[in-house]
Amino acid sequence: MAVFYTIGNLNLDTVELVAKAVKESEPQSIIHKVVILDSPESERLQNEQIAIYRKYFGDIIREGIRINSDGGIDTSKLLYMFANDDEKIVDLSNGQKATSSLLFMAASLCRIDRIYYLLLKTSPSQSMVRGRDYEYIRMKKVDCIGQLAKVSYFDLIYYNEELCRLFTVQERTEDGPLKILYDGLCSGIKEFFSDVNYRSVVDNVTIGNANIINSLIEYIQVDEECKNFCQKYKIVVSDKKDPVGILTYFSRRYVEFGLKKEILKLSTVPNLIASLREYRNIAAHYSENDIELTEDQGRIVINLCIEVIKCIHANPDFWEFLKRGRGRSCILQ
Repeated sequence: MAVFYTIGNLNLDTVELVAKAVKESEPQSIIHKVVILDSPESERLQNEQIAIYRKYFGDIIREGIRINSDGGIDTSKLLYMFANDDEKIVDLSNGQKATSSLLFMAASLCRIDRIYYLLLKTSPSQSMVRGRDYEYIRMKKVDCIGQLAKVSYFDLIYYNEELCRLFTVQERTEDGPLKILYDGLCSGIKEFFSDVNYRSVVDNVTIGNANIINSLIEYIQVDEECKNFCQKYKIVVSDKKDPVGILTYFSRRYVEFGLKKEILKLSTVPNLIASLREYRNIAAHYSENDIELTEDQGRIVINLCIEVIKCIHANPDFWEFLKRGRGRSCILQ
């Protein structure tokens, strides 16, 4: 018998999606009670919420715990609600960040190892498909307090919010280079927080790296400002040279003499993608070079990739250029 712990939500589509995801992820668990941490607002929908959970889990008992309007909760209540011998499943998808963060810390400190988080790729709605529209991530087990600060739910919130800010729903769902970038990052982040195969994390996160390199090379060949700058300062773009070397040299010169802010925002990209390329090479030859890829390196690669995307997103012309799939025909690798 299991108890399911979650936070109340005014969006009933999300509540239903969470219930569906739990049922998919824990098919053998018999959930006999749902504990809902409700704000004054979400408590008004307690009947609607519990009806959804009964639809997926059967005739369950509901237990409600009132949280403050700011998302806070009395620590003694958190400890009390876990004081039972049942199996425990915890969901962090709903509610305010303050509440979900407290729930994560309490569940981790109580050594609960079935903690889940819903990673949405589009707005919650009916008929969503796991893998295409959302992922339900089982958080990596925290074995000591030190890990709470090192790899935790708080990072996952940041990554999820950054991806939602940088990619529109259309860019996340329609086939194209941006969707490849987004899907790769989502897969890598999911693995980072749920598995321990950091080689696979690096593989997925850097999957669009070559396309960014090639697109940048093509962009400086067709953008009028970049073309004129290359001509003025005798910068030669050639398929006989290392493309990252070309981009690094161009960026170095443009930072020194260039004026267009949108292009200046791309100036750090070559060095960042050079590092990503090295990590990808290590991951590709992992079995040959016997180099251990660590948790810290997995985090570095995710952060580097997000920073690259933030930089190229800051140049609307190049973002649109990449979105259209330019750079694929470039032979530079």
